[in-house]
Amino acid sequence: MSESATPVLLADGESLSAAMLRRLFIGQCLVLIMHLPFMPLWLLAVAALVAWRRHRQLIARAPRASVTLRLAAIALLCVALWAQYGGFGDLEALLGVLIGIYLLKLLETRTRRDARVVVGIGFVVLTASFLHDQSIFMALGAVAAATWLVHSLVMLSGGAQARPNRVAWRETAWLLGLSAPLMVALFIVMPRLGPLWSLPTLERASTGLSDSMAPGDIAKLSRSDARAFRVSFAGPVPAPAERYWRVYTLSHFDGERWSRETPEALAAMLERPLSDFAKTARRNPFAADTFTSAATDRSGGVTGSGSTSGGSSRYRTEFLLEPDSRPWRPSLGTPLASPERQRFLGDGTFEGVAALSSRGLMSLASSGEAPAFASPAGRAWHTLLPRGRNPRTLALAKRLWQDAEGDPEAYMAAVMARFGEAPYRYTLEPPRLAGEHRVDDFLFDSQAGYCSHYASATAVLARAVGIPARVVAGFQGGERHPDGHLTVRDYDAHAWVEVWHDGAWRRLDPTAVIAPERIEQGTAALSAGSQAFLADAGLSPLRFRDVAWVNRARLAWERLEYRWQLQVVGYESRDREALLSQLLQALETPWQSFKALKERISSLASSGAGALRLGAEVLGVLMLAALVVVGVQAGARRWRRPSTLRELLLEDAAWLARHGYPPRPGESPAAHLRRLAAASSGDEPSPDEPGLARGRAADLQQRQRDLKAASQALAEAIERVYYAPLDERERRRWHEAFHARRRRWRRAFRRVNRCRGRGAGRLARWRQTWHLGR
Repeated sequence: MSESATPVLLADGESLSAAMLRRLFIGQCLVLIMHLPFMPLWLLAVAALVAWRRHRQLIARAPRASVTLRLAAIALLCVALWAQYGGFGDLEALLGVLIGIYLLKLLETRTRRDARVVVGIGFVVLTASFLHDQSIFMALGAVAAATWLVHSLVMLSGGAQARPNRVAWRETAWLLGLSAPLMVALFIVMPRLGPLWSLPTLERASTGLSDSMAPGDIAKLSRSDARAFRVSFAGPVPAPAERYWRVYTLSHFDGERWSRETPEALAAMLERPLSDFAKTARRNPFAADTFTSAATDRSGGVTGSGSTSGGSSRYRTEFLLEPDSRPWRPSLGTPLASPERQRFLGDGTFEGVAALSSRGLMSLASSGEAPAFASPAGRAWHTLLPRGRNPRTLALAKRLWQDAEGDPEAYMAAVMARFGEAPYRYTLEPPRLAGEHRVDDFLFDSQAGYCSHYASATAVLARAVGIPARVVAGFQGGERHPDGHLTVRDYDAHAWVEVWHDGAWRRLDPTAVIAPERIEQGTAALSAGSQAFLADAGLSPLRFRDVAWVNRARLAWERLEYRWQLQVVGYESRDREALLSQLLQALETPWQSFKALKERISSLASSGAGALRLGAEVLGVLMLAALVVVGVQAGARRWRRPSTLRELLLEDAAWLARHGYPPRPGESPAAHLRRLAAASSGDEPSPDEPGLARGRAADLQQRQRDLKAASQALAEAIERVYYAPLDERERRRWHEAFHARRRRWRRAFRRVNRCRGRGAGRLARWRQTWHLGR
C-alpha cells in the first residue's frame, strides 16, 4: 500500500496526507540544522528514528505510538541530555529539551490542529537558535526555515481542497512580503527591552587566553585562528608597535606559573576592604588623577579629551566582543571611561558587570599606556618570589645589578640587551620545561622560547633585585582591514612585563628586542617553516593570505560580517535616534519643495501666459498621479487573485453574471458551463448575406465552437477534481489541468464577446477582408 493511499484521518473528517507529514519532517530538519553546529549530533538520530516510526505507522506496519511509548521517549531524551551536560542548569540542556519535544511531537501528529502545533513549536525553536549566534548565515538560514514553516501553514489552511503547490508558494511570498515592512518598522522604532527573567548563560570562551600562565601556554594559542574581538577607532589608528591590549595582570608567581589574584582574594589576604581593589563605575576611579577630563556621554559615547601623566594620547574605541562566559574586557593601555558601568580593577584592567552570552558592543576611552597609578596591593606584593627556586637566575640578577651600580634603569637595560644577544632565539615551538627551576632551565639551557618565556624571566630578574614587576597577558597587534577596523585573534595573544619606576608603571617587552618583526608585523611574520602556526585551523582562509583573490574575498566577507554585527545585531537606541533624525531631515526636503512650488504657482498665476503654463503643468501632474493609481490598483488586483478552487469558481460565476450569463438557483459550476456550451452553438452564416457580414458570422461561429469545447473540458475537470476518487498524484495532475483549461476557457469567452460587440475589432475585419480577397 502506498503512502499517499493511506491518509491520517483528521478530527473534522479531512485527511493529512503523507506529503504533509513529509513537509512537517522537512521543516523539523531545517530548524534542527540551525542548532546542530552548537548541539549534540545525536539529535539527528532522534529526528531520523521519529520519522522512521511515523513512516511505519503511516503504511500500517506498526500501531499508533502509545502514551507509554511517548513518555518513554521523553524520559530517554532527558537522560541523554543529563548525561551530555551533567544536569539542566545550562542553557544548552534546556534548548535540547525544547528541540527534543519538537521532534517527538511528530509521533502524535494526527489532526490538522496537531500539525499546526508542530509548526508553531518550530517557530519557537527557530527563534531560540539565535541564542547561539546572530551571524549572517544564521539569519539566512532562519529566513529559509521560516519560509518553509509559513508555506506549511498555508498548505494546512486549504481544508478539503488543498492548494496547488505553485499557488501556495505565491501566497507564502505574499504573506512574507506583507510582514517584511512591519518587521523593518518594528526593528527601527521599538526600544531594546531587557529580559523579563534570567536564563543560564552558555558556557563558552572566545579565546584560550586565561588568567594564569606558565612558559609555553601562550605559544599554544598560535595554533588557533579564533577571533578574540574586533575594534574600530574614532580617530587615528595606533601603529602596530603601540597595539598592546591589556586583559589580565598576573602578579603572583609560584616558581612555575604566573597567576592573577582576584580582588576578593587580595582583600581577604591583605585584610582590606574590597573597594580598595575593585570599583564599579563609568570612569576609572583609580586613574582619576592621570587625565584631565573624561566626561561620559550616557547616550553612547565618551567625550572629552585627556592624557596620562606621561603625555600619551587617549584613544576612543568601539569593541565588538565575542561571546565569553568570563567577564574579561580588553583595553588599549589603561582603561579610562566607558558609557556603561564597568568593574575597574586596581591593577589597571577592568571587567564587565556580566558575562557575554552573545556578541556585544562596548565603547571605551583608554590611554594607550601602562597605568600611571600604584597598585593597591602595594610594592612588597610585586617583589615576592618563592624561596629556593631558580638559584642561577638569582645569581645572574645579583651580578647584573652590581654591574649597573644599583641603577634600576641601567639594570633593566642590561637585562633587555642580554636577550638580544645570541644564543637566545624566538620560536613558536619552544621546548617543554618540566623541571623545578624552569626559569633557570630557560635562561641557561634551552635559551629558546615564546613571549611568555621571556616575559616570565624578565619579571623574575626584576623582582630578584627588589624592582616591583608583574606580567601582563593580553594581545598585541591585530589585522587592519581596508575600512580601518582591526581584528584580533588567538594567535595575537602576547605577554609582556610592567615594572614600577619613577612613580608609574613602565611597559617592557623583551619580544621587541629578540623578535621585533613579531611586534611590527604580527605572529604571521614568524610562521614561515613553523608547523605550529594555525595547526588547529587546517582549513582557515588565513593560510592562503598569499593568494591575492582569496585574501580579498576573505577581507570582503569579514567586512560585511562586521558591518552586520555592528549595524544590525548591535542596533541600539543611539542608532535608532540617529536614524530617526536622518528621516526627519529627509522629510524636510519635500516640504521645502512644496513651499517652492507654491511660490512658483503664485508667480505664474499673476500673468495670462503663466496661467496657461500653470494649467499644463497641473494637468501633467494629475495624469502622472492617475497612472500611478492605475498601476497600484492593477498590482493589487493581481495579488488579490483567489487561490482555492472554490474561490476561483465563485469568481468565474460572478464574471459570467456580469456578462449576462448568471447561474440558476441550485445550479452547479459544471452544469452552468454546460448550459453555456449549449448556448454557444451558432447557426451557419446565410449565403444571402453580404461578403463582409458573412465573414464576420463565420469567424463568430468558429469562436463559439471553441468556447463550447473549452466549456465542456472545464466542466469535466471540475467534476473530476470534486467527485472522482483520485489518489494524490492524479489529483495534482487534474488540478493542473483545471487551471490550464480555465485559462483557455476565459480566452475563448473573451474572443466571442469581442466578436459579438458593436465593433468586432480591426484584427477580425482585416482577417475577413483577406478571406474575401482570396
